[in-house]
Amino acid sequence: MYVPLRMSLALCATLLVSLFAAPTVFAGTPENVTVRVEGLTETKLLPTSVTTTTTPVVKDEIGADSCPGTSALGALQLSTAGNWSGPWEAKENQYAIYTIEGETHEFESSNANYYWSFWLDNKEATVGACDAELQAGDQVLFFPACYGAACPTPEPTPLGIQASATANAGEPVNITVVQYNTKGEVTPAVGANVGGGGTSAVTDSQGHATMKFAGDGTYTLRASSGFQAPPAIRTETTICVHEDNDGTCGTTVPGISVVPKSLPQIVNSTPADVARVGAVKSGHHYARRNGPRILRGLVQVPAGGTLRDVRISLQRHSGKRCLAFNGATERFARDRCGTTHFFSVGGSESFSYLLPAALPKGRYVYDIEAINDAGQPTKLVAGVSHVVFYVK
Repeated sequence: MYVPLRMSLALCATLLVSLFAAPTVFAGTPENVTVRVEGLTETKLLPTSVTTTTTPVVKDEIGADSCPGTSALGALQLSTAGNWSGPWEAKENQYAIYTIEGETHEFESSNANYYWSFWLDNKEATVGACDAELQAGDQVLFFPACYGAACPTPEPTPLGIQASATANAGEPVNITVVQYNTKGEVTPAVGANVGGGGTSAVTDSQGHATMKFAGDGTYTLRASSGFQAPPAIRTETTICVHEDNDGTCGTTVPGISVVPKSLPQIVNSTPADVARVGAVKSGHHYARRNGPRILRGLVQVPAGGTLRDVRISLQRHSGKRCLAFNGATERFARDRCGTTHFFSVGGSESFSYLLPAALPKGRYVYDIEAINDAGQPTKLVAGVSHVVFYVK
């Protein structure tokens, strides 16, 4: 019987997809990519945009056990704020991925052995997450796959959903759902469920469905396997619904021109971020072992607005000494108190920066600013883009 590559390698090394044998690779360059994690019964990580870094991923605090920060594992580390675990497998020169966002699959010995499958750009990866160097725009996906006689048949593979980015309220919107195989080939997803915005539909024999949305707003459309459809890994997209030319979703109110240089808005954290990844909290006192390692945030760009760059600054105050974090050297250096030195974290609306080491004791000031095409920076807002916290 033919055994897929991912299984033949996994059986030899703890039976995990992250253990593909491959030559050691050198770190690439930081790129903006998207990471998504689907669990067995729920989405564990929504599509999250991150810019990879050159900081190696060392999960077990042993320097030799490292993966490039520019790899798919580096992207997973950033997008989950390190909320994954697994041991280092020296034979494969990889970390085995056991747990992501609290869901564990260790490929235990049974007739239905689940493990974390790694896909890249809508097809099954042929190397492990540690070896997969990412390019700009790559889409990383992890989801539980199964090996054994009692596994679902056919094997669930990911869905893809295609719809217009915008729509007018009350008008029909054409939606197409496809299903990818391990090689990235697509077929229509027949009988798939599509829901969102207070309405739902089932795809026809061509994978097509039509939906209408009653009011304006930004809605998440989720596609999943239907009752009589083949097993599938769910997916989602967003659609912005407007009321004719009401100024939303990129439309222009008649007689009113959109100001092209309008400033973005910084959002340091949302309640969901705080609950899931522990975003930096203004005024909070952290124990040293629990101090923030991920500096992340979100830039909301209004209709007609522009975003050229996102920059951050981190200052440390220890006694009478002031130090500023240098993004080029990734070190703190003595600086004049009261000064601010920003460095770029890319032009993505969602950003994430991994500090190279745990923060030492001190008082910290974390500032974020976004730059539009006119070179105008956003103003600092206390508790949002200007955050003060302490490490004890």
